[in-house]
Amino acid sequence: MKFLDKLKSIGLDFSRLRNISIFKLSVNIDKSVHVDASNACVTINPSLLTGKKRRALSRILAEDGLSECGAIVHERHLPVVEEVQSSMPAIQKDLDFFSPIIPPQDIPLLQACLYLRQKFQAHHQIEELKSQIVRVYGQRGRNFANLCSANYLDDWFRPMYTELQRVHATNPAQAREKFMEFYSSVLRDLPWSEFVCSRTSRAALTTSVVDKMNRNRQNGVRFLNLHGLGQENGKKMLAVLPEIQRQTGAVSVKIEQESTRTFVRLEIPDGSL
Repeated sequence: MKFLDKLKSIGLDFSRLRNISIFKLSVNIDKSVHVDASNACVTINPSLLTGKKRRALSRILAEDGLSECGAIVHERHLPVVEEVQSSMPAIQKDLDFFSPIIPPQDIPLLQACLYLRQKFQAHHQIEELKSQIVRVYGQRGRNFANLCSANYLDDWFRPMYTELQRVHATNPAQAREKFMEFYSSVLRDLPWSEFVCSRTSRAALTTSVVDKMNRNRQNGVRFLNLHGLGQENGKKMLAVLPEIQRQTGAVSVKIEQESTRTFVRLEIPDGSL
């Protein structure tokens, strides 16, 4: 059965359509869809459907291999579902690794953030896509997006879980449990990273970094990584470093500046108050 026939079979009314020259399926990042038939475009939105039709639509999307794209497609960015499906192989390796070890409710967020990272690495505009993630998933989504774009999945989460698997080789459940503690803490507080936002003033950035470093130091963590995307955020980071260092006693042990990002690692030497 063709996809349009399947939609008709669950009771969607396309009687006003004489023909369809373009079929455009728009799936928002929160999996909401809109049902609105016109001469050339069909857009589907479950919020306008009965519960029975929504469930049937979900089954159809799953059968046609579109369900996994539901968390990462938006019409304004990707006019057809096929473009997103074509991107899936590039992020499948990370999906396969992380999906079994993170909470099931975070898997759509993982998909969205991996896709965001792919677009960022290809030098595409990602502001609106990231805004969608934040609107749907809140601060947790913002944190995950920032971590993913800054490559923390590969630099931190993957090595951490691999090491836990080695240490707890005879107890995989314990390895996953400890990883979940680490994962949840990072997603909740981002204790060792500060991602500079264009909307944050220099004074607010200084206060945030100093507070976070002081809190971390009380927990035995004596470093913080600063990330800024874009030249203006990089300039802001470097401008506030002297005041942060004065208030915390930290030193800049590593500074990386590129055209699209700035990275600074601050460490508080042993013996500093």
